[in-house]
Amino acid sequence: MLSILDLLNHYLGFFNVNARWKGQMYTILAGVGNFYILYLAVRHIQNGAYLRGVLLALGFLFILYCVILNIVYYYTQKTVKWDISPKLEKVLGGPQAAKTTDSQAMPYVPANGLYDKQQVLPATAVSDDDMAAELNKVVGQLREGGLISENYGGLSEKEQLAFLATGQQTIFANHPGTPLPYFRLEEERGGLSIYGGMNEMLASRLARIQTVGLQPVDLALESYNLYIASVVVTGGPGKSRGRHDLMPVEKPYELAVELAYTKK
Repeated sequence: MLSILDLLNHYLGFFNVNARWKGQMYTILAGVGNFYILYLAVRHIQNGAYLRGVLLALGFLFILYCVILNIVYYYTQKTVKWDISPKLEKVLGGPQAAKTTDSQAMPYVPANGLYDKQQVLPATAVSDDDMAAELNKVVGQLREGGLISENYGGLSEKEQLAFLATGQQTIFANHPGTPLPYFRLEEERGGLSIYGGMNEMLASRLARIQTVGLQPVDLALESYNLYIASVVVTGGPGKSRGRHDLMPVEKPYELAVELAYTKK
C-alpha cells in the first residue's frame, strides 16, 4: 500500500493537481488498503499469535479513524468534535506551529508596502456581473495553485461559534481571507477601479470602489490622495449559526479593500 501511495505521489507530481483532489485519492486508497491489515489481524488471531493480532487490529482501528476524518475533511465542509488532529499538531508541530514560528521570525510584508494604520481606511468594493465572473475566475486560479486555505483558519467548531458570537453572520472556509497576489488601483470615469489577479499580465477589472470610510468615493477624491493598501478575497463556502449547530452556507466571492490616504 505504501508503495502504491508513493508511486501515485510520484506520478501526480508531474501535474498541477489540486491538493484537495490528491487528498481524496489518498483517502480512498488508504481506506481500501486498511482492510488488508484487518485481514492480517484476523489471520494472526486464528493462528494463535494473539498479541500481534491485537496490535494489528488496533492499528486497523486507528487508520480507520484517520480515514473517516479525511473523508469528512476532503469530501464535506464539516468538522467533527472528536477530531484530535489539532491537538496532535500542537504537540508534534504541524503547519499551524510552523506558521507561528515563521511569523515570529519573518513578519508578513504586503506587496504594496506597509502603511500606518492611522492613515488607512476600509473601502467598499462592489462588482457587477462581469467583474464577479472575473473574480470567480481568479479564485479558481488561486485554488488550482494551492493558494487558498479552506480549513477555517484552523479554528475548531467551538472557536468558529465564538467568532460568530462577536456579531459576524458568517465565517468563511478561507478565513480570515486570501490576499490577492497582484492588485492595483486605477482612476477612471471619476471613480476608482480595482484590477487584480495572479500577476500583472493576467490582471482584470474585479471591482469598483463605492465608498472610502464613510464618504462616497467622488467626495473622497476631492479631498484626499488615495493609495491601495490591501486587497483580500472573502466569501465562497462558509458556515453560519443555526438553531442548534453550525450550518453550511455559500455566498458570492468579494473583495475586502483598504485604502491609504493623504490630504491634498
